[in-house]
Amino acid sequence: MFSLTIGAHAHGTRIESLYRLVDASGLVITIQGPGDPAGTAGAVFAAAPRLSDDHEVRENGMIVSTLAQFRVLWGVVGHPGGSLAILTPFSLYETQDRRDWISHFIRDVLDPVKALDGRGFRVGGGGNGTVSDSAFASAFAYAYV
Repeated sequence: MFSLTIGAHAHGTRIESLYRLVDASGLVITIQGPGDPAGTAGAVFAAAPRLSDDHEVRENGMIVSTLAQFRVLWGVVGHPGGSLAILTPFSLYETQDRRDWISHFIRDVLDPVKALDGRGFRVGGGGNGTVSDSAFASAFAYAYV
């Protein structure tokens, strides 16, 4: 597993929000794409269309997709070789048991997004402060918005 690093330029930006998301979450999906952030976001929405059913783009560019049983907080940033996305599932409310929604997350988000792997995208995972893909971690150090 590989730790993410950010430079001073990233403080207060979506890059820092994604960095903190990996640090605070037990499960994240990482995606490294060849194109710009809009293209990667479009590919994610196309692969997992349920993410677009009810979503909000926040002021800092982070996206909150609300599905029937859970939410996904995610964002996309650029880097010199393309773009990077991080997606994290969350319960709808604090006391909700993950068993109520984990199978829906796997079916509606995880499996469809994993299908992007090999189609020009690298898909990995992580959580608790690290990611599984060393290339993603290296690229994240050069992320920009």
